[in-house]
Amino acid sequence: MAKLSAFKLNAAAISDGEWITVGVGADTFEIKTRGFTSRYRDALNSLRRDAARKANRGLVPGATPFTPDSLPPTLDDLCQGEALAQYCVLDVRGLQQDDGTPVSIEDFKQMLADRDSYVSLLVLALNAASSVGQARTEEAQAAAKNSGTGFAGT
Repeated sequence: MAKLSAFKLNAAAISDGEWITVGVGADTFEIKTRGFTSRYRDALNSLRRDAARKANRGLVPGATPFTPDSLPPTLDDLCQGEALAQYCVLDVRGLQQDDGTPVSIEDFKQMLADRDSYVSLLVLALNAASSVGQARTEEAQAAAKNSGTGFAGT
């Protein structure tokens, strides 16, 4: 039977942020990020409304207007990148330019809005923000299972 604690998020981590490891194989780095707070969601909704208004200005008569929920992916990614940069992403470490210089948090936040070059960073940042508050719960559950089996002798 499932325990309720398995579904509870760490509210402090969501509001204060936590370090999340992202990437694949040897190409991993860490993002310190908040989860999807109400400030993030409010900002994202506002950015999507503004983007829909701007996109609708250039429509020809008879075209279907955009809504905040029907933006083209390129516009929606810009909105998500901006909202993440403003309200979620706090720091980055272990990521460097090709010349070996570390990527600053300011540079990283700008990259989140550069869909053409860095859409994979946007995806990693979204994944990191969505997992905030869950990682510790999963680690605690794994530790509890390990300690439980250790005491049982199995």
